[in-house]
Amino acid sequence: MRQLRSKHVEDRTGTRRRDGRGEGSSVPVFGDLEFPGCEQVPMSSVQYEASEQHVEFWDEAAGIAMIADSPGLGHEEPRGLLAGVVERIAQERGARIGRFCAVSLMRHDSRGLRRAVEPDECLYLYPDRASLPAGGSLIVGESDPPDVVVEIDHTTDVRRGKLRVYESWAFPELWVEVPDAEPPTRRRRRLSGLTIYLLNADGEYEPAPASRAFPGWRAEEIHAVVNEPVITDRANAILRRVGAALGERDGTGPDDDPLLRAHRREGRAEGRVEGRSEGRTEGIGEGRLRERVETVRETLRARRVAMSPGFPSESCLAALAEASTADIVSASLACRSDGDFEDLVRG
Repeated sequence: MRQLRSKHVEDRTGTRRRDGRGEGSSVPVFGDLEFPGCEQVPMSSVQYEASEQHVEFWDEAAGIAMIADSPGLGHEEPRGLLAGVVERIAQERGARIGRFCAVSLMRHDSRGLRRAVEPDECLYLYPDRASLPAGGSLIVGESDPPDVVVEIDHTTDVRRGKLRVYESWAFPELWVEVPDAEPPTRRRRRLSGLTIYLLNADGEYEPAPASRAFPGWRAEEIHAVVNEPVITDRANAILRRVGAALGERDGTGPDDDPLLRAHRREGRAEGRVEGRSEGRTEGIGEGRLRERVETVRETLRARRVAMSPGFPSESCLAALAEASTADIVSASLACRSDGDFEDLVRG
C-alpha cells in the first residue's frame, strides 16, 4: 500500500489567531481555511480527547474546534447505505474492505502540537496488510493513508477547509457526497451529487469522473446507489462489475468469500434437486431451512443490521423455504432492517 508522502510535505494550512475571536463565531481563524456550516468553539486537548461530538476540525495550538451544525438523522443515511454497498463489492471481489467510521486523522507539527480532522468514513482496500489507525486515531506519517476518505456534506462544505487539509496531507482520494435529501439548513446553491477528488503528481486535488481506488466506479453511480432506498438490479450489476474488476486485479473472486461460496454450493445442490423434479420447487426440509435462517442471521450480523427477538416470523420462514438462493442473498445484502428483509424475501 502506498505510504503517505506527508513526512516530506509541509502542512500548507497555517494557524493564525485574530482579535475578536469569540465562542460560537462562525468565522474561522485558521489562516484562510473556512468551515461553512460549523460553529467555532474553544476546545483544549483534554476536552478533545473526552469529546463524543463529531469534530470537523481541531487545532491544538489555537485551542479551537469546528463543530458542524446538527443536520439530524439524514446525515447518517448515506453513510449507512455505503456500508452495504461496500460489503457487496467486497463479496464479489472475494476479499474484505476495511471501513472506519469513527476515526481522527491527526498530524503533529514541528512543536508536537496536533491538528485533527474527522471524516465520515475511511476505506482501506487492503486492511490485512496495512498499518491501520490505532486507538481511534490515524497519525499522518505513521499509519497508512486510507485509499478513500469519504465526506458527507449535508450542512457543511468541505471544499473550503477540510479538502485543503486532506490535500496538504497527501491523501490519495477524497469523495464528497451531497445527499439528495435536503435539510432546511443546507444552502440552496449546493446541488446534490458526489465529487471524486484525486491527488495529482503536483500534490493537488483534481476532480475526476471515476474512482482510482475502485476501478471504473463513476461518481454518478456512487451517488445514485448511496441515495437509493434499496439496491436495485441496475445498481447491483454495477457493484458486481466493480467488485469483479478488483478481484481480477488481485486474483480473487466470489468463491473466496465464505458467505457467497456457501450460497453457491447450496444453489448448485438445489439445481440438482429441481432438475430431478422437472424444474418444480417443492420447498425444503427443516434442516435446510435452519441452515438458511442461520446464514441470513450471520449476514445481517456482519452488516450490523439489528434483529428483533421474533425474527424471522412464521410468514418469513415460509418464504425462506420457497425462495431461491439468489433472492435470499439479494434480500440479505439490500435490506436496511429485519422487517425490510422479510418484505423483500416475501416479494
